[in-house]
Amino acid sequence: MTQRIDRIAQLLNCPVKGEEMRRAITEARKDSLLDDDEEDDDESSCESDAGDDPDPQA
Repeated sequence: MTQRIDRIAQLLNCPVKGEEMRRAITEARKDSLLDDDEEDDDESSCESDAGDDPDPQA
């Protein structure tokens, strides 16, 4: 069985485009983490708002 060539690994190790690709991946990960944090903040603020409402049965 022949060994499969990992094209992504080849691209990341490429002397011409490798650095650019590694930076792009790092930036994309940072953006993704920031977006996830914002979504978590939105959910927690909605939960805390629900607790501030007076009891509708009172």
